[in-house]
Amino acid sequence: MKTGIIGLGLLGGSIAKAIRRTFPDSEIIGMNRSSKAREEAKREGVIDLALEEIGPDFLHCDYIFLCAPVEVNIALLKELAPYAGEGTILTDVGSVKDPIHRAVSRLLPGAHFIGGHPMAGKEKVGYANSSAELINGCYYYLTRSMGATEEDMERMRELVATLGCRPVPVEPSEHDYIVAGISHVPHVAAYMLVKLIMDWDTPEEYMKTSAAGGFKDTTRIASSDPTMWEQIFLENRDNILKVTDRYIGEIKELKAMIEAEDREGIHRMLSEIRDYRNSLIR
Repeated sequence: MKTGIIGLGLLGGSIAKAIRRTFPDSEIIGMNRSSKAREEAKREGVIDLALEEIGPDFLHCDYIFLCAPVEVNIALLKELAPYAGEGTILTDVGSVKDPIHRAVSRLLPGAHFIGGHPMAGKEKVGYANSSAELINGCYYYLTRSMGATEEDMERMRELVATLGCRPVPVEPSEHDYIVAGISHVPHVAAYMLVKLIMDWDTPEEYMKTSAAGGFKDTTRIASSDPTMWEQIFLENRDNILKVTDRYIGEIKELKAMIEAEDREGIHRMLSEIRDYRNSLIR
């Protein structure tokens, strides 16, 4: 098996490491603009060939993974055009799917493109924080393009499952609505909770200095990369705005109950939420 990985960051590095662990004799080509990550991946034996640019070495890949931010992945499609041949499945790992599907249909209409999104990550980014274990057991969304066949989809499902992930085929628009709720708006909430304390702390910064586990656990993802999340917020704008409006509505409902001293209503709402949250753990 020959695999190309474009972007050796947290996810790209983790996928490369998972492929190397699962298919030790496969050929893996890693392309990264920054030399540090590609040199480290080559030194560790994760990749066989380290490249700074896309070129002929990507010919005849079974899979090419686009693992840069969504805007960068889209910009690279034209460069990939000569190398994403008939036997190559082109995929990505971006957390928004509609924009790249539209770009593929416009720029590479014949490409065997299947969008991908492993539901895995952490607030610390970069190749140094990648690991094969990061994606192990995660749900992995797959979004098939018009140019991809059912055989392509089956190949991608098998690869993802073999790497230890749980493939979930969905439509691109459905994916973007789902992740707005379970990933993107939670980041909105985390960032805004931190901003609330930052802006409204006491002069002595008692809120900041006494913030304990609950606050830190709730806002952990506010330590994520601002550049990446700026792009995500704008790329999935419509869904994030829709879900954020609903979230604000839920907060207003609880606020009204507190104002009315509706003890029974508050208790009922919190109990329902607790039970649902506990069902996620199970």
